[in-house]
Amino acid sequence: MRTWPFEPKSRLDVLRSVDGWLLLVTAALLLCGLVFIGSATHTDTLFAGQQSRQALFYAVGVGVGFFVLLPHYVHVLRSAWLVYGVVVLALLGLPWFAPEINGARRWYAFPGFSIQPSEFAKLGVVLALAAWLRFKARAHTFDGLVVPLLVAAVPALLILRQPDLGSSLVFAPVLLAMCWAAGAPTRSILGVLVLGAVVVVLAWYEVLHDYQKERIEVWWQHWSWHDGNLHEPNVREVLRNAGYQPWQALIAMGAGGLTGFGIGQGPQNRYDFLPYRSEDYLFAVVGEEVGWLGSLCVLGLMAALVWGLLALAQRTRERFGRLVCVGVATWIGTQTLVHVAVCGWLIPSTGLPMPLLSYGGSSTLATLLGIALCLNIGARPEPILAADGFQ
Repeated sequence: MRTWPFEPKSRLDVLRSVDGWLLLVTAALLLCGLVFIGSATHTDTLFAGQQSRQALFYAVGVGVGFFVLLPHYVHVLRSAWLVYGVVVLALLGLPWFAPEINGARRWYAFPGFSIQPSEFAKLGVVLALAAWLRFKARAHTFDGLVVPLLVAAVPALLILRQPDLGSSLVFAPVLLAMCWAAGAPTRSILGVLVLGAVVVVLAWYEVLHDYQKERIEVWWQHWSWHDGNLHEPNVREVLRNAGYQPWQALIAMGAGGLTGFGIGQGPQNRYDFLPYRSEDYLFAVVGEEVGWLGSLCVLGLMAALVWGLLALAQRTRERFGRLVCVGVATWIGTQTLVHVAVCGWLIPSTGLPMPLLSYGGSSTLATLLGIALCLNIGARPEPILAADGFQ
């Protein structure tokens, strides 16, 4: 019988304390991923095996995540900078050791599988920022904002170099959310936003590749298209080339209507009009086949996951754990919103997968590890007797 409420929990007690609602929401999202990946690939002989491989990725992610739950997350705190260093080294090695695929070097190829370090870099940055910002006194000082900015900028620039603009942009909201949660003043956050705007302008002239600029220009042009000019030769030429993928995704999203065509029955999906539909444009398949109502349900599940992670952060007084939950929630929420916005052509194409739903082993494993770590934190509410646990 436990007589002292602060006695360390056994592993069985920890498993009993895991947030059951978050587990159910995560499981529901994984099931949705299997259904829609299967729908997007079952008629394509080249990608027909993606559903079974994704099931394997889920199994591996859940298995590894289970073991992440068992040890106290203080061990993760102690190894946070080691994890960060490993992912930065992995990103540094890509230009020399990674094969070029579709004009980019993003994956390390191994027999039977590949690893994309940029996905694990998101978790590595969250851990490093949480480890640095856990001291409350730093939140209002130079090293409470500038140093975290450098911590996030190093992997972001390495990922941008691959090139992978979409993944590099995820680090900005994660950085701002974690700094704000750590106590950075609003004026400092606004200063970082102004600095970010300046960097964006400079990147347009010095960093972005021609194809990235073309995506932005086509996105800007499409707002002026209407029934009167849609069949003009110059517009049709754009739709056959740079605007093809986002245009087909927009058609799929709009054609789904209220309830969609049914699983596996979407014309854009079924007749192979929509490229990369199991990865970069998976939500377009969702919109086409289950319509507005089904899309709302999927987004509701994702919102419940993000809300649950933020609720864990609110209940966690220990600062490292709280900041990790904020960082993971921001990462998943931002990437989801960007993916959905791309499918609706509200923003230029970025190539970001939808967390837990899009096909991809590295993305799936990194996301499940982040969720498992948050569940570990939520299952171990640490006793904080002082005003702040690190003062």
